[in-house]
Amino acid sequence: MISETSPAFDYEVIRSNRRTLSIEVHHQKVKVRAPQGAPDDWIEGFVYQKAKWIARKLLEQADKQADRLKLQTGEIISFIGKTHRLVIEKGANRISLDNDKLVITNREPTYETVKKQLDRWLLSQAKEWLPERVEKIAARLGFSSKLKGVRFRKTKTQWGHCTRQGIVQLNQLILLTPMYVIEYLIIHELTHLKHLNHSKRFWKQVELNCPDYLRAEDWLKQHGHSVWY
Repeated sequence: MISETSPAFDYEVIRSNRRTLSIEVHHQKVKVRAPQGAPDDWIEGFVYQKAKWIARKLLEQADKQADRLKLQTGEIISFIGKTHRLVIEKGANRISLDNDKLVITNREPTYETVKKQLDRWLLSQAKEWLPERVEKIAARLGFSSKLKGVRFRKTKTQWGHCTRQGIVQLNQLILLTPMYVIEYLIIHELTHLKHLNHSKRFWKQVELNCPDYLRAEDWLKQHGHSVWY
C-alpha cells in the first residue's frame, strides 16, 4: 500500500528475473512487476512516484466500466448498424429482432445465463453474416487468393487477427458497432494479408481502401468499450 498522502489503492507485486520496475493497470487492478530481489521501499517509492498516473488510469477504467453494455431491459444496443431497445423476459430460450427491439427470453434470466445466450447468438449471427461480407471485400481489394478462411473468437483485447496462413479472425462483438466500423475492421484485417505488420505501407493501404478509417479508429478508442458486457 502506498503512502497516506497518495491516492489509496492496492497493488500486487509480481517478481521475476527482470532488471527494472514497471506498472500495469488493467481491469481496475494494479500490478507492479519487479526484479526478484527488489527492496520493498524501492517498489513503494516507485509506486508513489506514479500514484497520480495510476489513479487517473483507475478512474478512466471505472468510467469505461460504467459505460459497458448492461444486459437489462431498456438498454440501447446496436446490431449490424441498426439500434434496438433490449428487452429481457422470462420464457423459452430464444433471441429475436422485433422491429426496434432485440428480445431475449430465457427460462432463468440471470446475468450469466443471458450473457452466455447472447454470446452464442452473436457467434451464430457472425458465422451467418460476416464470412460473405469478408469475401466480397477481399474480392474488391484483390485479396481473394490470399484469404483462406474466416473464424470468430471473442477475446478481451482484440477486434481481429490475421494469420500468416491467410486466416482472418474476427471478434463477433464487432456486430454491435456501427457499419462503417465493421467495414473498417474487416479491411484492416484483410490488409494484413499483404502486410503482416502496422508499417507505414500497411496504413497507406488501409487508407487507400478505407479513406474514412480514422473516423472508425476514433470511434473504437472512444466507444469500443461500450459494446462489451
